[in-house]
Amino acid sequence: MIRFTPVAEINDPLTLAIGLSGGSGTGKTYTALSMARGISEVVTGKPGGPIGYVDTENRRALHYKAAFPEMMHYDMKAVDDDGKMVGFGPERWIKVIDSAEEAGLPVVILDSFSHAWEGVGGVLDMHAKKLDQLTGGDDSKKNARSQLAWADVKPRYRRLIDRIVRAKTNIIICTRAKPVMQTGFGNSAKNARPTKTRREDVPWDPASDGDLMFEMTTMVILDPSAPGHPIHQIKVADQFKSLLDPRQPMGIETGRAMATWARGQGNAQAQKELLDDARAAARSGKDAFADHWKGLDQPKRQIVNTIMDELKRIATEADAVPEVNDDDPFALDDTKPTEEEMARAHEEARQASLAQETEGAQ
Repeated sequence: MIRFTPVAEINDPLTLAIGLSGGSGTGKTYTALSMARGISEVVTGKPGGPIGYVDTENRRALHYKAAFPEMMHYDMKAVDDDGKMVGFGPERWIKVIDSAEEAGLPVVILDSFSHAWEGVGGVLDMHAKKLDQLTGGDDSKKNARSQLAWADVKPRYRRLIDRIVRAKTNIIICTRAKPVMQTGFGNSAKNARPTKTRREDVPWDPASDGDLMFEMTTMVILDPSAPGHPIHQIKVADQFKSLLDPRQPMGIETGRAMATWARGQGNAQAQKELLDDARAAARSGKDAFADHWKGLDQPKRQIVNTIMDELKRIATEADAVPEVNDDDPFALDDTKPTEEEMARAHEEARQASLAQETEGAQ
């Protein structure tokens, strides 16, 4: 029997699925442990709550055991105790999450989850083996039968992703990231080969399924220029904008605040409404947004400033739309900016943002 439950009766805390991706030296491990400490403290209600850590990186997390004595470590190897190759297939990761929940861990870190995608026994390895099986090793047949091989592999991987989304414990997923080939230099650099999941302004690709990042509560890509800082924000909901300031590293307080939100506490809804009001003002143009900005006190300005680039773009594009007589329905077609006008608006917003950064650095 299907029953729709009134939300007032739903008091169970939500769980977080946080994605951290980055190349070597970007601070993934330390950042994950710091955020996990904050999450664990909120969930358990005391300092020193346990942190589950699934380590595929030759026990690399143990470099931090003195700093994080509450770590509960699991050495996930490609081989079992008898030396038999078991790999990093989806079913092993599902079992790991099952075990973390059975152990009552408030948070678990999967590092590096890239092994589930490109490691031994991972998704790419499974696809290659299935393709060899379907083609008998005949390379000339592989392009034609690649999708058939994916049809066998992807459902297993999707079951793993669904297990992560439905987990009853908080999860932090760390993945490696690889540099993307670019054209141009400096501020004019763009990714040479855009894809459906690759932003042209982010010069890194996570070594994982492209759709994984959109299943996360929050997903950021760390950059070597500022280890631990959420510079490349791939998916950040409004309630977390003020927490993930690219100028500040993520850490224990970030984890605490996110866990507090997940428990239905904090002022996340008020912050979201504040950002929505700022967007509404920006849609009326630069002057309207400037007036709106003057009416904000300093704490509210700090929150709105987290989406300032977006607001400048909206206001600039709004001013680029010519005024028309809205009594004439056919004239409304002329309100859509041309590609040239849109490009000019984007460039003006980008230059304004750069000017603000330069001014702030002086």
